[in-house]
Amino acid sequence: MRKRSLLDREIIEFLEYELPLDSDANLDSSDEQEIEETAVEEPPTCESPEPMSCYLHHDPDHPMSSFSVINKMRVNIQLCDVSLRVGNSVTKAHRLVLASSSPYFYAMFNDDMAEKLQSEVELHDVDLGALQLLVEYSYTGQVYITDENVQVLLPASSLLQINSVRDACCTFLMKQLHPTNCLGIRQFAETHSCNELRTRSHRYALQNFEEVVKTEEFLFLSFSEIEDLVSNDKLNVVSEEQVFVAVMDWIKHNPVERSQHIAQLLGHVRLAQMSKMFLLNVVETEPLVRSEPSCKDLLLGAMKYHLLPDQRSDFASKQTEQRSPDGLMPYIFAIGGGSLFT
Repeated sequence: MRKRSLLDREIIEFLEYELPLDSDANLDSSDEQEIEETAVEEPPTCESPEPMSCYLHHDPDHPMSSFSVINKMRVNIQLCDVSLRVGNSVTKAHRLVLASSSPYFYAMFNDDMAEKLQSEVELHDVDLGALQLLVEYSYTGQVYITDENVQVLLPASSLLQINSVRDACCTFLMKQLHPTNCLGIRQFAETHSCNELRTRSHRYALQNFEEVVKTEEFLFLSFSEIEDLVSNDKLNVVSEEQVFVAVMDWIKHNPVERSQHIAQLLGHVRLAQMSKMFLLNVVETEPLVRSEPSCKDLLLGAMKYHLLPDQRSDFASKQTEQRSPDGLMPYIFAIGGGSLFT
C-alpha cells in the first residue's frame, strides 16, 4: 500500500478533529456546490487591479456593416427562417432580426404561440406596403415617411409595436397640420391612441377655427367632436357670432339627425357676448332656435344681460364669460405711466 503523504495526513487529522465521523453524510449538494463555486477564480480583465497588458478593441461601424450584410442576405433570401404572409404576398425575413426590432414579433417567436414553430406566419389588419417598409427598417434603421404612406405606416408600426417609427409618423403629421386636414388628423390620432398628436391637432383646430369651419371636414364632425370644439375656452374667434353660424351650418348639413343637439350646442355659445342686433335679427329669427323652448330661454337670458347692465352680476355664467385663446394675453395699461404689463 502507498504511504500517505504529509498533506494527506494533515487533511485526515483535520477532518477527524473538526467534523464528526458521519460528516460526509451531512454535506448536502448545496454545500458541495458552494465549495466548488468559491474555488473558482474570475479571470483577470481590463478592470482588474492586477497589472496586465490589456487593450479593448471597439469598432463602432461593426453593427452597421454587419446589418448591411444581413440585409443583403434577406434581399437574396439567404438563411431566412420565416415568411410573413399578407393576403397572397409573402415577405421573407430572419426571426432574430424581427424579434430584436419588434416586441410583437419577440413575443410571437418566444412565447407559447402557434407561430413560434411555424415557418410561415399570416398577418391580419396590416398593409402589405407598410409591412415591407417596417421589415426593411428592422434591418436598416431607415424608413421614408410620405403623405402617401403615413396613414398605413402609423397603424402598422403601432400594431407591431415599433414605437420609433410610430412616433416619427406622429411627428410627420404634426408638421403637416393645416385647416383643411387638422380635424381628420385629430380623429386619426384618437383612433390610434396618439395622444400628443391628438392634443396638437385639437389645439391647432381651436387656434384656426375661423378657417376650419369653412372646410368639408367640419361639416362631417360627430356631435361629440363639434361639442369638444365650441365648448372650449381656448376657441379663437373674433366674435361669438362666428361660433353660432358654425353651429347652425353643422346642424343644417343634416337637420334630421342633428337638430336634436341644438340646445346643447347653443348652451356652449356665449350668447351674452353677441351684439343685441345679432341676437334680435339672426338668433331670435332662426326657426330651429324658435322651435326649441330651452333655446328661447338661453336667448332671453342673453337679452336680459344686455338690457339690465346694473344686474349683470346676477346673470354671471359660462354664457357671459369671454374666451381666452392661446397666444392672446390680457394686457393692463398704466394710464399716464406709459408702461405695458402682462
